[in-house]
Amino acid sequence: TLGHLSAPPAFRLWRFPSAMASSSVRALRAVGGRCLLQRTNASPSAASCHGGARRGLGHAESTLVHAESTGSVVQVSNQKHWTAFMYGRERQLLVHVVNSVEEGDTDGVLQSMDDFWGHHFGMKGADSWSVRKGLLDNTMKSKRPERCLELGTYCGYSALRIAQSLPEQGKLVSIEVDPLFGAIATKIIEYAGLRDKVKVLTGTVDTKLRRIQEVLARPGEDLDAVRLNFVLCDHSKDRFVPDLELLENAKLVGPGTIVMGDTTLYPGEDASGGGPNLLSHFAANDKFRIQQHIGTDKSSGITVCEWQHVV
Repeated sequence: TLGHLSAPPAFRLWRFPSAMASSSVRALRAVGGRCLLQRTNASPSAASCHGGARRGLGHAESTLVHAESTGSVVQVSNQKHWTAFMYGRERQLLVHVVNSVEEGDTDGVLQSMDDFWGHHFGMKGADSWSVRKGLLDNTMKSKRPERCLELGTYCGYSALRIAQSLPEQGKLVSIEVDPLFGAIATKIIEYAGLRDKVKVLTGTVDTKLRRIQEVLARPGEDLDAVRLNFVLCDHSKDRFVPDLELLENAKLVGPGTIVMGDTTLYPGEDASGGGPNLLSHFAANDKFRIQQHIGTDKSSGITVCEWQHVV
């Protein structure tokens, strides 16, 4: 821990176990009384781009390593606590939003998030993302759904786009498996002024089915009567079809429910995930009517379909 690090005449470098971060090893060294945070070079991955520091800080091992082998060093000044570097780009996004936009300005928050990710990824994937934004906005405006579900909150960007298009009585439940992302998204949504429109739940579909009903039920309404008008699949692509089936078995979705799924691989996402192809799943089943599909990259794309009555 920091309390055990002194400032020797030379520097001492500690190696931390891989559990400290999902994609890299960070080491801490003391030089002349200054604390430096050091990170090994690692290629980008879903863990590095989306994972931040998902696990707690482990105990330091007393193995000495050479500074040259551990990559770049970021100095933590007296004004910045060393934990500022533990949460990665998602935490930086939250700080950027709070520092650049007036509280309650939803459009400003969305633009700030666009600017941050555009700068961070060098505008890679910007064209596909622009198509997705337009399709989501148009779907919300044309269908005017009141009870919505998002699978995969991440930092809350799509949740904001959905929430700002909801009618007066509308509500969105967004499910995020990562507690840190859920917390960051909740704060961003609150800062954007849409706290009353969005409820972020931490967990998975199978563990939150009843909670979805509780949040979306109107006063006095039977929980089993709750039906979703719109579902956005924006989580692990191998869970799109299984989770839709879970929702169907729970009778949360059915005839009239609009489903939008995006299988596009955006910068920072893991390409290893697999599972049933969403478009093929919709096309092969008579209970779905595909309303729109836009290809974004090879076999990837954004699909909007509607559950329909099957006689």
